[in-house]
Amino acid sequence: MKFQIIKNLFWLSIAFNSDQTQAFKPKSDFSVNLERVRYCQEFWCLQQDTPSEYQAWEVEGVSNSRQLHTQIARVQSPERDNVKNLVFVAAGQQPPGNGAENSVTGQRAGYKKDCGVLKKSCSRSIDGRSLARQLLDSEHFPTDETFLAIAFDTQFNQMISGNEKSRIEKAYLSWLKSKAYASNLETIYLAGSSRGGCLVMRLAKAMRADPDFRNIRTVVHSFDGVCKWTQNELGVTSSFHRNPMNSRYLSYYTDLHTQFPYKDNLYLRQLTGGAEVIELSGVHSFAYTAQDTDLGWYSQRWVNLDHTSIGRDMSQDVRNQTVVPFLQHLDDVL
Repeated sequence: MKFQIIKNLFWLSIAFNSDQTQAFKPKSDFSVNLERVRYCQEFWCLQQDTPSEYQAWEVEGVSNSRQLHTQIARVQSPERDNVKNLVFVAAGQQPPGNGAENSVTGQRAGYKKDCGVLKKSCSRSIDGRSLARQLLDSEHFPTDETFLAIAFDTQFNQMISGNEKSRIEKAYLSWLKSKAYASNLETIYLAGSSRGGCLVMRLAKAMRADPDFRNIRTVVHSFDGVCKWTQNELGVTSSFHRNPMNSRYLSYYTDLHTQFPYKDNLYLRQLTGGAEVIELSGVHSFAYTAQDTDLGWYSQRWVNLDHTSIGRDMSQDVRNQTVVPFLQHLDDVL
């Protein structure tokens, strides 16, 4: 009898995992309208404009250059009174050129081509294998109740000053808060890759510091998030943990227990590879613990993947180590 029960549970487990894998399979690509926070009104760019939608960047004093190159897609934008879910997904720092692909946002390589500073917006495609594309069909985030935005280029770059980073963070924070009334919100979901991972962690920390937003269920997913230790971003220090799967990789330590004192309804998750972002740069992701861990409010998983693979590779083998576990975590906590 006991053997039969165990056998039944085994097959139920197999069926459940199969159903989950099926649910997280790639979907069709999705078209979005990619907007610039600021754009040039004529060829020489002597006349520029920041649309009313993005006035937070002007109010917070973000430099014109950063505004010009920030590109965001508002994918779902219901009336503020109706918003119960606030969702923001951010790519990592963009290299010189026409833009890099990203497995979190779903943006494709070359998305900047023919979409220069003279264009207020451009139509672009979201890859069906990405985390962002999966969110669009999620039962957790109904279209009529969810504000959902994707930043292809946040301009929250590693080498800019700490003061400029603070201004950019405040702009995103103010803008996102303007999309919903805290009293109506049920879930805040933030996800980011590399520098985008640092940005969403900082945004979550700032929201948790606001009593109006503090107790709202908040889920934050960071894909090898990178914060600058010489600026003590998110409390990151020069101490580090080595990747237990690959001792050549390391991630700088930060005490996330201290960074997030209010842990009710908080679910942070960091995927950590720890490979150097650019060779000889000394830039690595952050980590709280030396081993895989699950503390309820914080979970962390090490992977033996380089930084570029974590942020850009959408092959099924890599996706099963990156995007899919995050989607499973989202299902678990919601």
